Amino acid sequence: MTFIGILFLLAAVALFFGYRSQQAKLRAIGATETYTAALLTQIHQRIVGSLGGEALAEVCEVSGMIECDEPLRGPVSGQALVAYSHVVSREFEEPVTRTNTEGKSETKVERGSEVIESTQKRVAFWIRDETGRVLVDPEGATIEDQQELANRFEEANDPGLARRRNLGKRSRESGLPVGVRVFIFGCAVDRGGQLVITRPPKGGRFLISRKSEQELVSSAEGSARTLRLLAIVSGVIGGLTLIYGLFT
Repeated sequence: MTFIGILFLLAAVALFFGYRSQQAKLRAIGATETYTAALLTQIHQRIVGSLGGEALAEVCEVSGMIECDEPLRGPVSGQALVAYSHVVSREFEEPVTRTNTEGKSETKVERGSEVIESTQKRVAFWIRDETGRVLVDPEGATIEDQQELANRFEEANDPGLARRRNLGKRSRESGLPVGVRVFIFGCAVDRGGQLVITRPPKGGRFLISRKSEQELVSSAEGSARTLRLLAIVSGVIGGLTLIYGLFT
């Protein structure tokens, strides 16, 4: 019982930190001003012109459509993308033996998979609104809600007679296509006279999402409430379990 109690308490701690992370995300988004491309350009010109490029580090939010001069091509979909994740996994079947609730061993054939190749790529792109466009360097960004672009399964020609039967390969591709609207939380900096939105120089939150700002706020609020409730429940169960274990 003591071990189970400790597990619940550890889960409560992890859930609490998840809750704190969502709260921090809410505070950061709520406290940051949303800029247009034209306004960011004006700020860039004014600060760089008077103080130099190193003086510009403006935390900002922008929203607009993705444009890209030299986009990536999805390895499966062939679509024009500015970021993608491509995972190839081998799927198989094998007998697995487990002990049931009655203490008896049961063997069932179960399906599993293992990753054999994983690739992620990103390229700089423009974000355009009704006032103009700004360059974005997505390296180091958390890209949420990437669109699933392909999910293909290729059966094995010869599954074989081994204990683990090879069923084939599955190729999954998700990415951020050119032409979609995104919300970006990042930092405006100067790179050789060019205004760029990127990760803050000293580290910090850098987010790219297909959700709007309001959708992100609503999602973070819901996640924070859920994580807080689960943390409380896990903590209570863990504490009561430990107390019960000490007196039995």
